[in-house]
Amino acid sequence: MSQPFDVSRSLTAFEQDNTLVAVIEMSQSKWLVAAMIPGVTRRPLKKLDADANALLKLLQRWCEEAHKAGRAIKQNRLRL
Repeated sequence: MSQPFDVSRSLTAFEQDNTLVAVIEMSQSKWLVAAMIPGVTRRPLKKLDADANALLKLLQRWCEEAHKAGRAIKQNRLRL
């Protein structure tokens, strides 16, 4: 079993201006995805079928929205 992420041990600072934060509630049939997008005031909430490709497309779209708002996402990294 993986260890939980401990922010106090992080070697890098959390940069809100260029980090897309997404939270995913998963079941076998549906996923609920919420996000904080840099430069975008709304907090999107989206229901998806349990489909990894659809999730990746949604996250990419949100990264593009950040870019249009003048905030490029510097690095793609998944934290569990």
